[in-house]
This record gives sequence, structure tokens and C-alpha cells, in this order.
Amino acid sequence: MSVRTLTCAAALVFVAGCLSERGGKSSATKPQVAAAAAAAKAPSGPPAMRAAAAPGSSLCEQASLKLAPGSVVAQIDGVDVKLEDLGDQLAQAENKALRQYCGEVARVREAALDNFVQQKVLTAAAEKAGKPINEYVQGRLDAAVPTPSDADIEAFYNTRKSPDAPPLEAVKDQVIQAINAEKSEQVFTEMLAELKATATVEKRLPDVRPPALELAAAHSPWIGSSDAKVQVVEFSDFECPYCSRAADTLKQLKDKYADKPVQFVFRHFPLSFHPNARPAAEYAQCAHEQEKFWPLHDAIFAAQRELSTDKLKELAGQVGLDTAKLDECLARVGQIIEADMKVAGEAGVGGTPSFFINGQSFEGNPTVAGLSEAIDAELARAKG
Repeated sequence: MSVRTLTCAAALVFVAGCLSERGGKSSATKPQVAAAAAAAKAPSGPPAMRAAAAPGSSLCEQASLKLAPGSVVAQIDGVDVKLEDLGDQLAQAENKALRQYCGEVARVREAALDNFVQQKVLTAAAEKAGKPINEYVQGRLDAAVPTPSDADIEAFYNTRKSPDAPPLEAVKDQVIQAINAEKSEQVFTEMLAELKATATVEKRLPDVRPPALELAAAHSPWIGSSDAKVQVVEFSDFECPYCSRAADTLKQLKDKYADKPVQFVFRHFPLSFHPNARPAAEYAQCAHEQEKFWPLHDAIFAAQRELSTDKLKELAGQVGLDTAKLDECLARVGQIIEADMKVAGEAGVGGTPSFFINGQSFEGNPTVAGLSEAIDAELARAKG
């Protein structure tokens, strides 16, 4: 049994996020238009993270099976069919396939190495304690994961339930299991970090990840270090309940990394079946032009269940937005939301919340522990 399975005691009755329609494609349907004029009115965007890599410089790009320009791929009645005749969509599809391949190779290698390191440090700790490894781990988890109170159970259920979830009384046992599983994962991650700190681990896996995506834009709200080594980009929907939970997670992460070179960037991905998400995104982006994005961001998520145009106007007033400037912005800000949605679609975002860390898609559990582990790994990578 994998060590990691010890933290997976329950199957959650909650889905992981809000999924976009049509297999995860962007819900943008309007023609895409330039957002430069509107972006110029906003505060400056996130500082650049890194210089773009030279084409073909990454191990991933070197693994490409791209055909040379002018390659003859077929003949029809003796007439050559060249690569260029197949259109630009082929190149786009090949780039997407290459990114998926390289990302998966990097993921499985990293997972295998991490599991081996985990087994080694846990085995050493268990032998020192004179216990079998599973008994040692379970004992540490049991000691650190208390029985949740009724208030804890109700709060967990209310903040994570799906719109069609059964009443709490019908799923209370599953909720308790979910609470314990989430807390166990956090404790397990912290325990591993503690044990790894006592060992000397030098990873030498070649970096075969696909080239980093540049996902921050000049109009993107951000917070954190202006000289960051790690950039966390979130695509979010103000009406998605899982995004509300992610907002709470990010608050903790922003505090945790307040003195570290970490930057958090927000981009919009309002889903078509959330009627209030798009207006909320527009109000929030306009608040950014008045340097009040984060106060309105928090206020919108806090009032998520009662969003309406009147409510958005009320929240805008509460955070102190200038009404005239807001009205002028709302008349043109749609192009910025469209730009974010277009980028999300190109990056393969299939639902919300979706996170990218240093231009690489984050596929783990978007908890404080899960995201912290990925951020810490990038900080360590940056140190060389």
C-alpha cells in the first residue's frame, strides 16, 4: 500500500471544482478584441518573472517530433501535399500534445521519486520508534487529528457542499471522514517535511517539463513580492463555491509567504452557467482600476449566494468605489474579461478554480498543504 493512501480514508461527497461546459473548453463566445486601451487605465501588472526561453532550449522541446517546413506528407494524383497545407491547427494541436506528454512524464518521474524518498524517511523514523511503518504513520495521524465538533462538521459541510448535496444529517458520517481526511493530509505533509528536513536529499531529475506559460497580464490584479521567484496564477469564477473556498486558502498562503519571493495573480474565468459570475468579474476588474480589487474580491465571495446587480452596486459602495469611474469602466471592461477567458482556454483550463505555478499547471489538491508543497518545491528549485 502506498504511504499516501493512508490519508485517503473517505470518498468526498463534494466535487473538486466548477467544470466548464463542452469538455473543459473556454466559455468565451464573443469575438476576441484587444484589451490594451482598458488595461492602460489599470494599475501596473505583475512584474515580469523570467525571460522567455529560447526556442528548442528545453528538454521538452527537444523531444518534439515536429516536421521540417516544406515536408511532403502525401501525394494526391501525383501532386505533393506539404505540411503547410494542413493548416495552423495542426501546429497548435501538436504543441498541446507535446505539453501534455512532457508534463505527464515530469509528473510520474517526480511522483515516483517523491514516493521513494517518503518511504525511506518514514521507514527510518518508524525503525527508530520500533514500529512498523503503517503503525507509526497512523499513530502520528491519530494523535494529531482530533474528533471534529458538531460546529466543525456543520461549517465544513456548509462551505463545501455542492448545490444538490443531500442534507447534512444524511451524510454526516461522510463529512466526518472528509474532515479527517483533509486534516490527515495536512498533518501527513507536515510530518514528511519535518522528516525530510533531517535527511540530505539531492534531486537530480532532468527538468523535462514543458516551457512555462506566461499567464500574468498587464491588467491582472496581483499581490505579494515584486521580485518573486514563484508566481501563482489562479483562474477563478466568483459564483463558483469551490472558488470561494480557494479564496480562503489563498488568504492563508498570502500570510504564510508574506516575507517570501512569492506572487499571487488573479485572472477571470466566469463560467457560462453561472449568470452572476460575469457581472461580478466586471465589477471586480473595475475595482482594480481604482486599486480596490482585493477588498471587493473578498466582499463578493462573502456575499456569493446573493449576488445580483443591486448587490454588486452595494458592495462597490461599501469598498468606496467612485461611481462615475465605475460606470465608465463597466461600459468597456468586458474585453478584459474576454481576454482572460481566451488565455484560460489556450492554457487548457477546464474548470474553476485552476492554478498555475511558475507557468505549470498545478494538478494537486488545492489545499493550503497541497499548494504549499508545490510552492516550496519551486522556491527550492529557484535556489538551484
